[in-house]
This record gives sequence, C-alpha cells and structure tokens, in this order.
Amino acid sequence: MTFHRCAICTTIYDESTTPFDSLPESWRCPVCMAPKSAFITVQTEWEKEEPKKALDLSYDESLAIHDDGPMDYIHEISVSGESPGEAMDTLLPVKGFNDILIAGAQLHRMPKEKSEPVDTSVIIGKKAKVPMKLDTPIFVSHMSFGALSKPAKIALSKGSALVGSAMCSGEGGVLPEEMSSAHRYIFEYIPNRYSCTEEVFQGCDAVEIKVGQATKPGMGGHLPGKKVTDEIAKVRGKPVGEDILSPSRYPGIDTAEDMGYLVDYLREATGGKPIGIKIAAGNIEKDLEFISKTGCDFITIDGRGGATGSSPAFLKANTSVPTVFALARARKYMDEHGMEQELIMTGGFRTSGDVFKALAMGADAVAMASAPLMALGCQRYRICDSGRCPMGIATHDPELTSRIDVDVGAQRVANFMKVITEEIATFLRITGHDNLNDISV
Repeated sequence: MTFHRCAICTTIYDESTTPFDSLPESWRCPVCMAPKSAFITVQTEWEKEEPKKALDLSYDESLAIHDDGPMDYIHEISVSGESPGEAMDTLLPVKGFNDILIAGAQLHRMPKEKSEPVDTSVIIGKKAKVPMKLDTPIFVSHMSFGALSKPAKIALSKGSALVGSAMCSGEGGVLPEEMSSAHRYIFEYIPNRYSCTEEVFQGCDAVEIKVGQATKPGMGGHLPGKKVTDEIAKVRGKPVGEDILSPSRYPGIDTAEDMGYLVDYLREATGGKPIGIKIAAGNIEKDLEFISKTGCDFITIDGRGGATGSSPAFLKANTSVPTVFALARARKYMDEHGMEQELIMTGGFRTSGDVFKALAMGADAVAMASAPLMALGCQRYRICDSGRCPMGIATHDPELTSRIDVDVGAQRVANFMKVITEEIATFLRITGHDNLNDISV
C-alpha cells in the first residue's frame, strides 16, 4: 500500500477525495503549510483490514419445521442473541375459573324474581375519609398511555363512565383527556413518580401503589423508544424517541414502615382518598403480612393469566400464581388475620362467570384489561410491542390510531361492561341474593 506523509509534521494525506498526484504544485500541507514537495511517498506491506461482514445466522426456511414451542424459541434466541418479548397473555394452559360451577338456589334458599332489584355496587376504601363507590364490581384496569394510544385510552375512560365504573391511569402518567372523561379515576403511583402533582392527587378518586404485575414480577417497566412520542415524552418528562425504564423497586422503601410512610403521604396529598397496593401473585401470605402493617385501604393482586403490552417471554411463561389460587390464598390469609382492606383481583378475567365466581370466593371487585380492549376493537394480533397495531389501540401511528372512533369505541366498552354487570345481577337472583356482600362459596 502507498501513502503520502509530510516530512515536517508527519501528517498523512487523505486520498479519499483527490488523489495526491492530482494536487497542484501550489498545494500545501493543511497542518504545517509545508509545500507539496515536502511529502514523502511511503510503501508499506500492510493493508487496511476490511470490516467483518455480519454472519447470517438465520436457518434455511426450506428445511425448517416450526413447533410453536421450545424449538422455535431456541432458534429465535440463537439467531438474535436476545431474549424475546411477548405481548398479551400467555398461550400456555392456565388453571382458571372454568372448573368452578355456581349452585343455583332452589328450596333451601329461594331464587329472586327477575323483577326484584339487586345491588351490584361496590365501595373501595370503606374506611377511607373519601370512599370510592362504583355501580358495578368491574372496572378498567391499569394500561399506560404509551402502551395504548390516546384515542384508545379516552374511549376506555368514556365507556367506563357510561356505566358508573372506574378507569385506571396505568404506569405512564396521566393523560388529561382520559382523566376528565372518567366517572371514577384510579391513579397508579410508580417509582418514576409520573404526574405526581397536586392537580392529579386532587382530581383522582383513589391511588394505587404499583409494586408488581404478574407477567413480569420483580421487574420494572419498559416503553420502547419507538413509542415515545412528543405527547408521551411530555407526560412522562422524558426525551422523545428514547427507551423509558422504571425501577423494579422503590428507592428508600425497605420495610413495611417505609411503605406506610408512603401510604400516609398519599392519603394526605389526596385529602383522604383510598390508597391501595398492587402486587403480583407470588409469596402471597408473606406479602400480605407486609401490607397489613402499611395501613393501606385496598389491595390488588395480579394473578397468572393476565396480559401485558410486552413482557419478556421467559418470565411470562414461568412466573406468578394463577389468579384463582391467588384469590383463595389471599382471602384465607386476610380473614385469618383480620385484614379488612378491600381485595381487588385482576388477571385473565373475561366473562361474567369469571367475575361472579371471584366475588363469591372473596374478591370485592375485579379489574379487567384485555376484555375491555377486545370490546373496544382488539383482534388479538399479539403484536402490541411492535407499534403497528392494525386496530389503532397499541400504536401511535396517526394513520392507524385514526381507525378508532372514540365515541363508537366508548359505546362498545360501555355495552360490554353493562352486559357483564347485568349477568352478574342475574347470578345474584338465581342464587337467591340481592347484593354482592351476601355471596360466598
């Protein structure tokens, strides 16, 4: 290889623009201004190493056999070198409420006539200074503005309001239009402290301290940069287009007493509204023992079977106690230890049967996420983390989000929640009860 070096300052001429021999004789060294004649032509044996081409690790598709199981997973991580994420609920079998059946009243207890009124309302935070009353035991669970589009969040909020229910903020901070559309609004408090303002504390109806969720217990949140739009960045106080991470635990909270201080702070900041703690279903009894010392008003437990915008596939496949077992264990522990907080269950609820069975087993209310999304328009493409949801729900692409008619979506959500509530009322009548407080297993 040949190159040209200045004998005065040792600068090497870059021939990528103009060959050295083509330079005029009046040309001078750009560093020391030595004449062209001061440059020495040097011969060398070495050649510049060409950058290595990336290996194509993909398997020959003409020979591939897909099993939708461990082999596909092994092939995926072997090619990418990364652990894959996965949207929505697990596709693995999860023990649910289907094996539990409801005993209709006959003679020992008489059923109610269809014309007889029944009460489906619930109160969250009965002992709080400002309890939260809902006309139905179901409400829309936490899904963040970021994971979901703006039209989707507003439609869910409006729909829940039409049936006297509640909307949850999710961990991404508060979307003002969503909050103002809600009948009741539950603000989710996380370590990043998004939207922790006096306006939000005064405007919400309850606060839930998020500790974990069933699809990724012990792990913080993650919103990919491709979903961080100008508006989301503003709500969260983060740069546009950059990944947003939230911690897996609260700095400075190491004991139940520490958590109790946070509960007290939020109770004072909200003027006495209900303060809850949400955990993933794992070490249920030990976690409830911890919570019992915090003075919170309600407890939410997220069981296996719940969904997510995106969680590591290996975590979702291998963690958390199924909701039905988590509920039984939680109710037993709380009753045995005199815990009077309201118990809210979430994770995999779809039908009125699921909800009524959970209420009979001791839940005070049920938070639903995937089911209201389906009512809104979700077709379960299972690509929520791609930012390309064709239904406009889990995306921020204007062309896709324009497919949501907010008023139409809100009415669908309202119809879904109305029918579920009416069916719960029917379950009350056929079991001979007139309110949810009287039902049991």
